[in-house]
Amino acid sequence: MKLLKEIKGDRIVEKIEKLVKIPSPTGFTGKVRDFLVENAEKNGISYRVTKKGAVVYSFGPQDKEGTFFAAHVDALGAIVTAVDDSSERVKITTVGGYPALYIIGEICTLHTRKGAEYVGTFLPENPAVHVNSKLKEMVPDFDNCSLRVDLALKNGEKLSDLISVGDFVSLDCGFRYVDGYVNSRHLDDKASAGIFLYLSEIIKKNESKLKSRISFFFNVTEETGQGIASTPQGDDLIVVDMGVVGKGTAGSEKCVSICAKDSSGPYNYDLTNELIDLAEKNGISFKTDIFPFYGSDGSALLRSCSDTRVALIGQGVNASHGYERTHADGLVATASLILAYIFR
Repeated sequence: MKLLKEIKGDRIVEKIEKLVKIPSPTGFTGKVRDFLVENAEKNGISYRVTKKGAVVYSFGPQDKEGTFFAAHVDALGAIVTAVDDSSERVKITTVGGYPALYIIGEICTLHTRKGAEYVGTFLPENPAVHVNSKLKEMVPDFDNCSLRVDLALKNGEKLSDLISVGDFVSLDCGFRYVDGYVNSRHLDDKASAGIFLYLSEIIKKNESKLKSRISFFFNVTEETGQGIASTPQGDDLIVVDMGVVGKGTAGSEKCVSICAKDSSGPYNYDLTNELIDLAEKNGISFKTDIFPFYGSDGSALLRSCSDTRVALIGQGVNASHGYERTHADGLVATASLILAYIFR
């Protein structure tokens, strides 16, 4: 397919870099919503914003059943649970699932409900090796770690005067692109959303060739299990989320994973086969895989017993929910499979 030859990995990475640098822990996604809206208006893409703040891009004839593609732009983060004025430290609880080990030493940003932002670092209590001989024995968890905030208080001012319980915390992405490898937090699932942004420009230029409705749904509540409960009548759902890379799985950072089953159960047999056939016919590097501890935007739809075919694909991502890594080859493979399906 001629269009597949136009796909450029570096351009996809540029889109991803912009997205991962926008703070968007689940529940605090207004900034990424605004970015997606501005991008749609800039490129002449039809869009709508849902009540929850998700953004939907639409292409092609809207009166003909088609395909609903979903990725999510909400990310892992945290919420303030306590402010200790005596130690000038802030306790947090997670938004999304990850161990404390994965963010020790990481720089975070606190976003107050009054609009202020403060920088902090997630560290153990009494974190100096030179005074705390027990650090090597410490089991890292959220009870014995907290945020050290970089904030010079004025005379008589307390930390709790500026930061409150319920304020959001975003994790800095630490983006790095080296030798084809993309290293960053939040590749789950802003890598897929970056692919959507990139493909949106190609699809818009070729919109007259579309035979059916195509939608790109940027969800904002996936990390807390709030996936898609419904799709436009008659549309298939293809979820584009990270492919798991790790011991016991078949996937790779350099290809697209086509998931046959995850914790939600098997994905639609016929739709999954269509994707496998398209990958084979177009020479797209892929692996069919099983994800044992995984849920996606399609999980809620499957559990609702909706009469909708659901499939799941995505570029391989290493160290999921930590400091993640994928590769430009996997991004290109995923983008190629989406485009091949749309213009099949």
